[in-house]
Amino acid sequence: MIGKSAIVWIALACTASGILYQTSYRVQEQEERLSRLNRQIVAEQEAIQVLKAEWAYLNDPDRLEKLVAEHLVLQPTKAEQIVTLDQIPLKTPALVAEAPLPSGRKPASSQVAENHARSAPATSAAATATAAPGKEAGRTAAPVVKVQYGAAR
Repeated sequence: MIGKSAIVWIALACTASGILYQTSYRVQEQEERLSRLNRQIVAEQEAIQVLKAEWAYLNDPDRLEKLVAEHLVLQPTKAEQIVTLDQIPLKTPALVAEAPLPSGRKPASSQVAENHARSAPATSAAATATAAPGKEAGRTAAPVVKVQYGAAR
């Protein structure tokens, strides 16, 4: 009887030691994985700090002001550049037809004029007479800024 119980206890001890070995091996693998992930996190945090420093340098107002003065030809808006919408001429279909087209495109000025004539409501003499003198119907007198880009240095 003692022999059978000893065999059972030895088998239980071997099974427990095998399970303990597998568990400790898995724990070691998980610890290695955890330390690898922690190293990656630290590396990413360092990269983020470098990027934040670079962003702060690139967005430094003094540096940007120097770059703007060096590369852009911006000047303050002059009073002559501010006009109302009434002072801006309308594009007529004839002017649109004369505009140069990119290569490979067909002029559609006749189609545009026809579509515009069909879709535009007929204006009567009374409607034109009720509009303020010097103003086209539907235009407001809001100020508009005329800007000249690429002025010579």
